[in-house]
Amino acid sequence: MIHHSVAEIISAIDDARARLTSRVEHLSDAEQNFRATPDGWTVAEIVEHLSILEHRMTQLLGVMVKKAEAGGLLRAGDAAFAPVTIADFVEQSNRGKYNAPENVRPSGRIPVADSLARMRESRAALHGLRPQLEQVDGVALQYPHPAFGPLNLYQWLAFIGAHEERHLKQIEALMRSPEFAASATASN
Repeated sequence: MIHHSVAEIISAIDDARARLTSRVEHLSDAEQNFRATPDGWTVAEIVEHLSILEHRMTQLLGVMVKKAEAGGLLRAGDAAFAPVTIADFVEQSNRGKYNAPENVRPSGRIPVADSLARMRESRAALHGLRPQLEQVDGVALQYPHPAFGPLNLYQWLAFIGAHEERHLKQIEALMRSPEFAASATASN
């Protein structure tokens, strides 16, 4: 997907969040904690990971905005917004399995509701950054992603939604497994 404004990126990540939330917010404890494989994550762990990551990414975006402002990297009010895409990164991520860095791995002790609450807080903070995100030249400022290399500020913003979409697909695959359905039935 190609984005033509910060508003489009935020709309896309908010849409991804709405789909994720609707899939996980009403799961039973057994469903939240079902583990399909010994090394696989549960739904609760995936959502906890997302909450940790978005919090960290919102902090990163705040730092990048401050650096852009301090460095005078501002967009002229009438300047065209350079189209933003992370399609290459999404395609690359669909071809491989990644191990999350230790600092964004879930503890496995946080219920989905608590992770969703933390995600609402970080999303509110992200929305609070929107005016500044729209004023700076986010293309000029980059920070390295551990797997994909340098991403600019707007790519990092778009990555939030793409990352949630990737994990939503994992959650949906987990929920389609017969064992998942059996775990829900066993808990009733």
